[in-house]
Amino acid sequence: MQFRHLLSAIRSRITLRSAIISAVCVGLIFPSAILIPFHLRTIEDAARLRMAEDHKRLADILAVILSEPLWQITPEIANVSSEVVYSDERVAKIEVITLPDHKNFISNDKRMATQTGPFKTLSHEIRHGEQVIGEVKLTMAEDLLLESLRSDRNRYAITAALSLIMAIVFILLVLQWRLVQPIRVLMSESDRLANGELTEPISLNREDELGHLALSLEATRQALQRSFTDLEVKNQQLLEYSGTLESKVRQRTQELENANLNLESALANVNSAQNELARVERMAALGSMVAGVAHELNTPLGNCLLVASTLEEETKNLLNLLEQGAMRRSDLSRYAATAAESTKLLLRGLQQSARLVGDFKQVAVDQSSAQRRQFTLLVMLQELAALLHSSLRKTPFTLELDIPANIELDSYPGPLGQVFTNLVNNAVAHGLDGRSEGHMRCFAQQQGDHVLIVFEDNGKGIPAEIINRIFEPFFTTKFGQGGSGLGLSITFNIISNVLGGEIRVSSVMGQGSRFEISIPLTAPGNLESGNPLLNH
Repeated sequence: MQFRHLLSAIRSRITLRSAIISAVCVGLIFPSAILIPFHLRTIEDAARLRMAEDHKRLADILAVILSEPLWQITPEIANVSSEVVYSDERVAKIEVITLPDHKNFISNDKRMATQTGPFKTLSHEIRHGEQVIGEVKLTMAEDLLLESLRSDRNRYAITAALSLIMAIVFILLVLQWRLVQPIRVLMSESDRLANGELTEPISLNREDELGHLALSLEATRQALQRSFTDLEVKNQQLLEYSGTLESKVRQRTQELENANLNLESALANVNSAQNELARVERMAALGSMVAGVAHELNTPLGNCLLVASTLEEETKNLLNLLEQGAMRRSDLSRYAATAAESTKLLLRGLQQSARLVGDFKQVAVDQSSAQRRQFTLLVMLQELAALLHSSLRKTPFTLELDIPANIELDSYPGPLGQVFTNLVNNAVAHGLDGRSEGHMRCFAQQQGDHVLIVFEDNGKGIPAEIINRIFEPFFTTKFGQGGSGLGLSITFNIISNVLGGEIRVSSVMGQGSRFEISIPLTAPGNLESGNPLLNH
C-alpha cells in the first residue's frame, strides 16, 4: 500500500517536459544498448576470423618459400625470404626447426619485445617433395586487432550520444512550433476575456486539441457577451419598473439572480480555461532549453538564413521567367553568379558555425580522453608540423623547428600538440595576416627538470593595451570575421591544468610576438592512476 502511494506521488510530480525527455532517452538508449553490443560482437568475430585466416595463409606461405632454403641448408636465404612475411606488423616471431633432428634453423623475434599481445602461434610442416624436412612456427600478436576494436566501440558510443542529442533538440523545436506559440496566443486571448474585452472573436485555425480549446474560449466569449447584454437589459427594466407591484419586483429580482448565476458560471468557465492554459504553458516551457545553444551561433546562422532567402527569391524569379518563356541568357548568367556567391557565403557561415561548435567543445578542456606516454619532443612536433604543412603551403608563411633531439617527456602529447597548433593558427590569423611573407620559429631547451618551449613570429605584434587580455575566453580582435576568441584561452587551460606548466607572452609592435612555455619533463600524476587533473 505504501509503495502504491509512493508510486502515485512520484507520478504526480513528473512534468510533461521530464516525461518527454525520459521517453526519448529510453527509446534511443534501450535499442542502442541491445544493437550496439551485438554489432560490435559481430565485427569482433569477423575480425578475429580474418586474422585466423591470415595467420594460416602466412604460415602456408612460409612453409612454401622456406622449403628450398631449408633443403639446401642456407639460413641466409631463409632469413631474406621470411622478411616478406615478417613485414606484416602483426607478425611477432618466426621460428624454423629442422626435422628429424629438431634443431633451430632460423629465428626472428625482433618485434616481439615491443608488442603487448596476446600472442597466438601456428605450426606448419615444411615439405620438400613428399618428405617432411622441417617445421615453421609463426607467432602473431593481436595488438592492432584490439586497437581497432576499441576504436569501433568508441565510434558507436559517440554515434549513440549524438543521436540522443539530435532527437531531443528536434522534439524541442517541434514543441516550440506546434505547442508553445499557439498556447501563448490563447493565453493572450484569455487575458483579453478576463479584462472584459468581448468584441473581437477568438480564432485559431487548428484541428487538434488546441483548436478545440480555442473553440471553447470562443463559446465562452459569446456566452459572456450574451450574459452581459442580458444583464444590462434586466437592469434597465428593473429601473423602469421599480415602482410597480411587489410581485413584479420579485419576478425581476429572480430573473436578475438567474442572470447573475449564468454570469458566475461563465466566469468560472473562463477561470478554468485560464488555469488549463497556464498549466499547459508550464509544461511546454521545456522549449526554453534551446535558447542557450543559440547565443553564439546567431550571427553565422542568421547570415546563412539571409543568404538562403535571397537565393530562394532569385530562384522564384528565374522560374517565373522560365514559365513565361522570357528567360534570357543574361538572366541565367546573373542567377548563376548570384547562386555561386550565395553558395560561397553559405559555406563560409556554416564553416564558421562548425568552428565555433568545435571550439566550444574544447573550452572545458575535456582531459579525460588524453593519453599519457613517453615521447621525444622533436619527433612529436615534426609529425605535427607535417600535418600543418598542407595548410601553410597555401600561404606565404614558413615554419621552422629548432628542437634538440634528446628532450624526452613523460606527458600528454595530444594536449601539447593542441597548444602548438593553436599558436600556429593564431600567428597566421592575427600576427601575419595581410603580409606578403612571414616566418614562425619554434625552439626549445632543457632547464633542469623542465623544458622551455619558445614560439615566435615576425608579424605585426600585439598592442600593449590588449596583451594582458589575450588569454581571456571569447576575447578576439576579429569578432564577426570568423574569430571565436577561444584559441589562446584553450591553450592557457591546457598548459596550466593538464601539462602543469605556465605560459608568458611578450611583443614589440611591428617586430612580432613571443610565447614562452615552461612545462615539467614529467607531467603531474603517475602512469598507473592517471593524471589527477584529467579526472575532474
